[in-house]
Amino acid sequence: MEEGPARVPRPRRRRLWFLVLALAVVLVLPTVRRATYLSVVWTPALLSALIWPSPTVVVNSLQLSGPVFIKLAQWLSTRRDILPNDLCDAMGTLHEHVPSTLSRQDIRHAVAEIPGLEVQDLLGGGCVAQVYSGLFEGQEVAVKVRRSGIVPRLEVDLRLLKLAAQVVMGLKPSLKWMALDKALENFSVYMMQQVDLRKEADHMRRFTENFKKRKNIQVPRIYANTESVLVMGQAPGVSLSDFIKANHSVELRTSVHYVLTDMMAKMGLQDKFLHGDLHPGNLFIDLQGPEQKPLVTLIDTGISIGMSPNISSFTKDAMTAAFRRDPQKLGWSVVTLHQKEGLAGYGEGLEDLAHDVGYLLLAGCFMVDESIWAERFKSFEDYNGTKVSEYFTMLMGDLSKHKVRVSPDLWSIMTAFALIEGSISELGFGVNVLGACIPYIMNPLNVIDWRRSWKTLHDSDENSRKAGRK
Repeated sequence: MEEGPARVPRPRRRRLWFLVLALAVVLVLPTVRRATYLSVVWTPALLSALIWPSPTVVVNSLQLSGPVFIKLAQWLSTRRDILPNDLCDAMGTLHEHVPSTLSRQDIRHAVAEIPGLEVQDLLGGGCVAQVYSGLFEGQEVAVKVRRSGIVPRLEVDLRLLKLAAQVVMGLKPSLKWMALDKALENFSVYMMQQVDLRKEADHMRRFTENFKKRKNIQVPRIYANTESVLVMGQAPGVSLSDFIKANHSVELRTSVHYVLTDMMAKMGLQDKFLHGDLHPGNLFIDLQGPEQKPLVTLIDTGISIGMSPNISSFTKDAMTAAFRRDPQKLGWSVVTLHQKEGLAGYGEGLEDLAHDVGYLLLAGCFMVDESIWAERFKSFEDYNGTKVSEYFTMLMGDLSKHKVRVSPDLWSIMTAFALIEGSISELGFGVNVLGACIPYIMNPLNVIDWRRSWKTLHDSDENSRKAGRK
């Protein structure tokens, strides 16, 4: 006679059910609890959207939602192609106005992690970490401490955002070409890059090496670091924001402008490694000696971009095409980049896209005549008044119109430029990095290209003066 399947004793079954239930609670309950909290926090913003859209209400909801959403807002504040300008402006304020409160728990953690460290006053905070003044080995230092509990919070919030993206694409199949899930994967990498402060320390060492021959650009010295604590030298001087507010002479502003434009050109074209969060709070200016020569200190290097071979090749091709005033080659360099990165699979009308983008970028690179700017602008006034960040918005709008997803690397580079563009303009100059780019892209033995490049810049400057454009 066959025996039936062995039965699990009742007490053991109960223990099994208890373990399953406990596991479900551990995995699911935090997500449910967090989703419920976010539903409450976002109710005012949703009601406002239905009655009277208010960027302020949205920003308040973002701040209450925590670090992931604040960083998402910073990330999205440059996407004027898909979001209203007033909302982008409001979210942009979160780059330098992240809520921070002195945390005794963080201080205790830092002291335990780094023997001999003394933590003092709160200097400021970002989404992922806060910075305190302190003393270490007899030196005044800055102590960056990862916010307690940030890692599990990030994991839950990113999980919810990915679920929301899947719901949106399920309800709106026409948005499939945007690949929101992949965009969120990129954002997840962007966020998690900042959680491990050892990576920031590695980025600081790389920038130190890249700029070791430059006496006017530096990164703070690293004294000690762990995964959650980074002890470094304090940045001398004042933030670029405060420098701009001061009533400095034209000569001083010109010297700072030169250092910043050369720095950006070197990062992108020679080092192929960019600081990805170049808002004015992350650049400190110190005027040294009787001559008041500017020293620029880079801080908060957690978000840094190692440029891929595709983006490096694109940058040089695009710059060369721009100096040769060839809008078709300039436009196709953009399209080709997106094809190589597999982002143009749903693309439509790529020849028209290359034409539109080529004329747009050429008009943005130089002050050009009507035969070029009229391809994209209704009047000279429109063309003359367009800012660099608005060119980026138009470029992303062109890509979206033709169902080509924006290259994450290209977006990161454009974001870095857009963040710093406003402040450099406030120094009294346009960004115009192109002059600084020539030494990094031209073959020193190619005299013809050098002459052509400088003539292009000279003609552009002449056109600018005639038009009264800075």
